[in-house]
This record gives sequence, C-alpha cells and structure tokens, in this order.
Amino acid sequence: MYDTVDRKLLRVGHIALEVQRYNGHVLLVWGGYTQNPNRETFYQEYHDPSEILLYDPMVARWTIRTTKGHIPPANSGACGVVVGDLLYIYGGYFGDPDLEGNSNNIYQLNLFTWMWTRLEPDATRCKPLHRDKLFGWAYCNKVFFFGGFGTPPAEGDRNVDHYEYVPDRSHQWYMGRGWNNQLVAYNIDANKWEWPETSGLPPSPRAALAGFRCQSLVYIFGGRLQGTRLNDLYVLDLKSMSWSENLNPGKFFPSGRSWHSFTYVGSTKAILYGGLSAEGEVLGDCWMYDIERNNWTEIPLKIPDKRLWHQSAKVDSDWIVIGGVRSNIHSYQPDGTVYADNILSMTVTPKTLLRCCVESIAKYDGQGDPFIPLLPKHLQEVVKARTRHTSRDTVEKSS
Repeated sequence: MYDTVDRKLLRVGHIALEVQRYNGHVLLVWGGYTQNPNRETFYQEYHDPSEILLYDPMVARWTIRTTKGHIPPANSGACGVVVGDLLYIYGGYFGDPDLEGNSNNIYQLNLFTWMWTRLEPDATRCKPLHRDKLFGWAYCNKVFFFGGFGTPPAEGDRNVDHYEYVPDRSHQWYMGRGWNNQLVAYNIDANKWEWPETSGLPPSPRAALAGFRCQSLVYIFGGRLQGTRLNDLYVLDLKSMSWSENLNPGKFFPSGRSWHSFTYVGSTKAILYGGLSAEGEVLGDCWMYDIERNNWTEIPLKIPDKRLWHQSAKVDSDWIVIGGVRSNIHSYQPDGTVYADNILSMTVTPKTLLRCCVESIAKYDGQGDPFIPLLPKHLQEVVKARTRHTSRDTVEKSS
C-alpha cells in the first residue's frame, strides 16, 4: 500500500531501523536531508538531528521524539546500528559549512532516556576512516562497519595493509576522497576500536552498498566503485571471519546498482529494492533472495515505484521503504519533486493476532459498537489510536 506522509519524511541519506519498544516493534528514522521548496535555487536542508521519527504499525501513527545530550551534527550517509536499547551512529557527511566533511565519530543514543553520548573509544591502532555511505551490523556485542566513501588514510595509519583505498579523480570537488573496504568493529563492553582479521578475498572498495545479517552470516550486495556499479554478492562468516567468493556469477540476479536497499525479512528471505544503475537510471525492480538456495526471484510490485538512496526495514510483519528520490540525485532539480512523497509497505510475514484484531475492530469504532467499551482500557486506547490515524497521515510531537 502507499501512504502520503508529512514533509518530515521526505529525505535521503537517513537511517531507518526497527527498534523494540515496550508496546512492540516500531520504525525509527533519523538524519538525512531534503530539498527546501522555498528556495528559488537548489538548496539542501538537513533534517534536525535532535529529532527521532517513530512509526508504530499497530496504530499506523508517526510521532517525533526530541533528544538531548551530545547530539551529532546534522549529516547524511551515516550508518546506524541498534543493539538492545541503544542506537549507534558512525560516520556521515556533515552539511554545516563550519563542519563540512566526513566524520569518523561514533555516537550512542539511549532509546528510553533519548540521551545522546559522544563516545571516545580507545584507538590504539588509529581511528577508523572518515566516511559516509557505508554498511554496518551488530554481532556479539560489537558493532561492525564496512566500506564507504571518504578521506584517505591518515599518515602513520597502522592498518593500511588491512584494506584498500581507491581515490576518486573524476571530479575536482571529490579530490581527496575515495572508496574503501575497511572493516572495523566497535567493542561495546571495552569501549574500543578493534580491527578484525579475516580470511578469503574481501569485497573490493565500494560505497552506497547494502546488506544484512542473518544469524552469524553477513550478506553484502553491490555498491559503487569509480564508474562501476556492482552486482556481486559476498558473505562474511562471523564465526570463522572468512569471506566467501562472489556468489552471483553465472546465475539470474539483479543488475549492478548503488544506493539500493537489501533487507532481511525473516526465515531465509531478503528483499533487494531500487537503487541507481550504471547508466544513471533510477531503478524500481524488487527481488527476493533465498538464502538457503542462493537464488534470486524478481517480484512485481502492485504499484510500480522507483527510488534511490531510500531506506527499508522489516518492522513487525511489514517490509517498509521510506525516503529516497525518483530521479538521478545528481540532476539537482530545484522544485523538490524528485523526493519520494510516500512510503511503500508490504506484508511479508503473518500479522500477530493482536494486530489483526485491532485493525479489524478499528474499522467499526465510532459506529456505535457496544462491545468496544468492554475491552481492557489499554486495548481501547490502541483501537482509538488506530482509528484516528488510519485515515490520515500526520507526524505528531510526543514528549
């Protein structure tokens, strides 16, 4: 289904993740930028980094949480990973003229106190690279980060033999930046950066890639390296810390792309969607990847859509796509119409009995149903909230 949403949901370069709340799973959205429609010329307006957007699929409602503490600067292309009740943000590209450039800082947000902390991990073997458009995941109380686009290694970096860096010489503006395949881990318990040793040939340097973790396996697909948009598929076994070979050659699989999404949706399935092709075309194809069989199946969408640099996540029983643009992001259209103005949602696993009941009851609330007042109070509140927000799309402040 498609839902028109508030302008605060129009964004690229953001993060979107599923988080567990006391009343169920919700979608968390943070960061990124949009286009200011009040300007006569092209102008990027970064979203307020103190704001967290939350979507509750049970009641179909968006709310805003205002955070405090050491709030990260407004940026795009950062990597977000949730571990329990904590959100970790690393990297990104700052839009503030006083701070413009890539970051290698890591921040932590407590998802119950809504307090930010800028972490200062021990970096005996040097800090990780400044970069954006990277990929990250959590495993065994560590947060891993791979790839991205940013500044070259610092002089004296003791880890340069463990990764590759390819400078971008295509545009003068990009001079001094490039692609990397650096793998680094933040050890939460020890509060320090670690440099995992791996075996096998790692994926080439790349940015705007996408991937997911399924148990102890991490899957990475595509991304951009220089003028090439890749369509290779690699797996990192987190138990043996070994890289697979490219799993895709000689088979039916998606075309090369960057700025796409690749989302684990449960069981042995993952969904790849959208992105930007090597020819500069915005893609709207959708693929189901079967982990056990290592094969791809293209799946049609009921309503065709195209977008790149969006984000997607599985929340409760739904696969949700939010944000992105519908034309080549380098075209810089000044009217702002390139930004996707809706969310895409598809049910991929059975809904809980509670959610089915709430959605069904909400259709009849307000029609004099005498049984709704007989429900427990908290369920009455859920049904009323669902009724209020099913027919309208709003973003509300929440204290």
